[in-house]
Amino acid sequence: MSYTCGAGESLLFKKLKRVSIFTGYFGSGKTEIALNYAIKIKETGKKVALVDLDLINPYFRVRQVKNDFAEKGIAVISPPGKLAGADIPALPPTIHSVLENPAVYGVFDVGGGDIGATVLGRFNNKLPDGAFNLFLVVNTCRPYSSSVSDIVNITRMIEGSSRLNVSALVSNTNLGMETDVATILAGHRVISQAAAQMALPVAFIGLHEGLAPAMGNIGVPLLPLTMFMKTPWQ
Repeated sequence: MSYTCGAGESLLFKKLKRVSIFTGYFGSGKTEIALNYAIKIKETGKKVALVDLDLINPYFRVRQVKNDFAEKGIAVISPPGKLAGADIPALPPTIHSVLENPAVYGVFDVGGGDIGATVLGRFNNKLPDGAFNLFLVVNTCRPYSSSVSDIVNITRMIEGSSRLNVSALVSNTNLGMETDVATILAGHRVISQAAAQMALPVAFIGLHEGLAPAMGNIGVPLLPLTMFMKTPWQ
């Protein structure tokens, strides 16, 4: 399915910046969003690097698909060797090269909550206003993000800890394999209300690729998702 506007410009990337940062609470689905977003940028012919800044979640991390994405021509930057599974802020210096190289489009997956946002704040001086998009991925089916007030509180907390402004919300309400279109739309209504209250846009809706054809045109770009993340027991 294609989502385009004038001259074939993708609605999804209408306001694409060279650096795209995805954050969200545990269970928001931000890692799957980041992975699929990177692939879509790559498909436009740009050079892409994925940066794993998730030091919080032990199960769903970009580094798990490092080899697979290398085959797609997308570099994955993450703690090397024995540090790949560590929950410590061991950040490779190559992150700076992504931030500084104008030829590379960086997609950052940042851990949820104030701890993850604080790690992001370490790069504050390399992220001037207008040079990046900071996306807050929201799943209203998860605790602490089910209401308008919850979403507003999360946004303000992340902004305070990272010292960066959230650019837009990403609507990613889901119940895993139990998700249906009604669930997505119900969550999107709440997320849209929160976005309006903060004068922020909803950048796009993330949803399983099999559900995209049933969504119709609701005035927001869709990012159909191929699922890459697996738990250790899958």
